[in-house]
Amino acid sequence: MTRTVLFSAQKNEGPFLLEWVAYHRVLGFSDIVIVSNDCDDGGDALLDRLADAGELTHIRQEVPPGVAPQVSAERLAREAGCFRPGDWIMWLDLDEFLLPSPPHRTVRDLIAALGDAAALMVAWRFFGDSGNTTWPGRHVGPAFTRAAPRRKGANAQVKTLFRYGPEIERLDIHRPRLAPGVGRAHFPVLISSGNPADDLFYDAARQRPFNRLVGQRRPYILAQVAHFSVRTPDMFLRKAQRGDGYHTRPDAVVRDTALYDGRNFNQVAETSLAHRAPETDEEIARLLSRPGATEACAGIEGFRDPLPEAADTS
Repeated sequence: MTRTVLFSAQKNEGPFLLEWVAYHRVLGFSDIVIVSNDCDDGGDALLDRLADAGELTHIRQEVPPGVAPQVSAERLAREAGCFRPGDWIMWLDLDEFLLPSPPHRTVRDLIAALGDAAALMVAWRFFGDSGNTTWPGRHVGPAFTRAAPRRKGANAQVKTLFRYGPEIERLDIHRPRLAPGVGRAHFPVLISSGNPADDLFYDAARQRPFNRLVGQRRPYILAQVAHFSVRTPDMFLRKAQRGDGYHTRPDAVVRDTALYDGRNFNQVAETSLAHRAPETDEEIARLLSRPGATEACAGIEGFRDPLPEAADTS
């Protein structure tokens, strides 16, 4: 069976790892690859335990001087053979959750909906703090149900699910870098409204990671990426402290009150992600049963019990 591979790179994002892995396992990703660097919050120990149990691949890296951590992480994973021809791959950060739109429920449903297309660019949907002043322990559930409007003007098609092959030179955080000469005929792409991507997707001069194509007025027909850019004030502070992984200087992106306010979208109720909580709970419980996983979670700074109801009834 064709593999579906979820890739990420992280530093000190331990409180979010278990839920993020569980949710995307439920979504149907067959393989999860996470590269970590310079962790001191205990999250890398959890990744080691899950890797020992065969739940994911964990690569620890020492970032070379002058190289951005995420750039180094992609190279290590690619050179380790984590990406194979024919794989469907997506790079998501730990604050991003792929959310297929009904009737689609899994990543394979999305792939089937693409027909002959080789990639799907998916629009972000910013979720705000939903009034939480401290981290509630979960993204997927009743704590986070406020987001940006579905129609807020131009919507950027940002994250890309794509088929890996000779058309791909390497991965980047938002999209694949295409090999020289690759165009629409070789690599047809849809955006999450279900329409073909603009020709600008293939413009070599624009194949930087922030080549965000502006989508149409109904950008979430196929899927959205729930983006918890701010989470809560306490976790936003930790995000600012660990810095940006795409730049060689971790302070290249200023994460201050202005950025928090600008991305704290709470205008409308959005419960479609919360509805995936029961099945995510089951997968979290399964992962916690793996040898050493519960103990590793207990050692993560800022980790909160993701299954409080289960804990209360035991």
